[in-house]
Amino acid sequence: MDTQKPTPVIQPWTKEFWKATQQGKLLVQHCKDCNSKIFFPKKVCPECWSENLNWIESTGKAKVYTYTEMIDMVEPKFMADLPYIIAMVDLDEGIRMTTRIVNCKSEDVAIGMDVEVVFQEISPECSLPVFQPTDISLRIKTTDPKETETKVPEFETRLQPENYQAIQYEIGGKNNVVCFITLNRPDKYNAINRRMAAELIDAFRRVREIPAVGVVVLTGAGKAFCTGGDLEIFPSLAGHQNSLNWLSHEGLDVQRAITSCEKVVICKINGHCLAGGLEIALACDLLYAGESAKMGTTEINMGILPGWGGTARLPRSMPIFRAREIIFSGRKDYTAREMYDMGLLTRVFKDDEFEFQFEKVVNNIASKKPIALRMGKEIMARSVDGCDIETALAVERNGIQWLTYSPDIQSVMDQFRASPDQLTQQQKQQNIRSDAKK
Repeated sequence: MDTQKPTPVIQPWTKEFWKATQQGKLLVQHCKDCNSKIFFPKKVCPECWSENLNWIESTGKAKVYTYTEMIDMVEPKFMADLPYIIAMVDLDEGIRMTTRIVNCKSEDVAIGMDVEVVFQEISPECSLPVFQPTDISLRIKTTDPKETETKVPEFETRLQPENYQAIQYEIGGKNNVVCFITLNRPDKYNAINRRMAAELIDAFRRVREIPAVGVVVLTGAGKAFCTGGDLEIFPSLAGHQNSLNWLSHEGLDVQRAITSCEKVVICKINGHCLAGGLEIALACDLLYAGESAKMGTTEINMGILPGWGGTARLPRSMPIFRAREIIFSGRKDYTAREMYDMGLLTRVFKDDEFEFQFEKVVNNIASKKPIALRMGKEIMARSVDGCDIETALAVERNGIQWLTYSPDIQSVMDQFRASPDQLTQQQKQQNIRSDAKK
């Protein structure tokens, strides 16, 4: 996956602006006809449509109008920057612009705070205008390496399938329309550590960008699907902030990477599927298990609760009274057949038939058009989110209309738009080709 951050596309009417950033200057467009000040640079004045524009240099002084702290759910190429502040600032020239606040602790940022522009070089052609506190006492002292070191492990910024250590990633199946993602720590019963979490996030975001793939199979290597979080990371969770990050960074990002993948994610449950392993499974679209699989949530036995979606997703996946029993009992020996009878799994197959039957399911679904699978997943997801039936029906209509007018479907529809003579001629050509093959 490309970890290079995007750079601006320099247009003729923005060239002067970006050239000035390399010289440490922040330019604002000015309309000579209506005296409006304009940002971001445009070809014509948005107020009077005049092309009579020039540039004025901003003082670079501003006040924070509003801001938010980004702590998770960003593209992988920005993960190394987390946490960071996105803000809107009001320049002295009367311009409001979106930017980042840098060189300042997040807890020190405040609405109304005085800031000044600084520039971060992002390419040989341009630098990015960002803002730091005018008050020097609020700035981070960058001489202390502990305050400037990245908070994201180095491996997260250079993940590639060939470098994965905790999972396997493979595109295969007939016509390469299936992605197989395998939890690959069999000696640890595929317990989740930080590396596995990062690789899962990367893998599901990666496959999302492959149009030809319609199905993702998630499974575990060895004798288990996944037995939850690796006990080796638990000592690091003693700190409140570390524990929160494990839930809201790794945990939430893994769930969202799966649910927002836009492919049909099919979970193949073999062996034990416990605690965090079951929570990962719950984020998938379809769950198939062999009869000998054992399942459950065990967190309550330690006085805590599932934190990667289990407490929230189980009641949405089965009757609430049965979900409560699973959470409150702390059992780890529910059989796949019990879970199916309680309303959780899609299907359960006998162990000696599991591989054959599962492959049939995958091949059948993977034979469908990826765009139809994607739209079906999105429509059903919106419907079960709790919206009213009229809204759900409107989403469905819009989805089907979008599919109908997609290029590959339109090529089929063109056959029905042809005149009778054209259809007769097409049929004759098809008959000739059929006779030639015989």
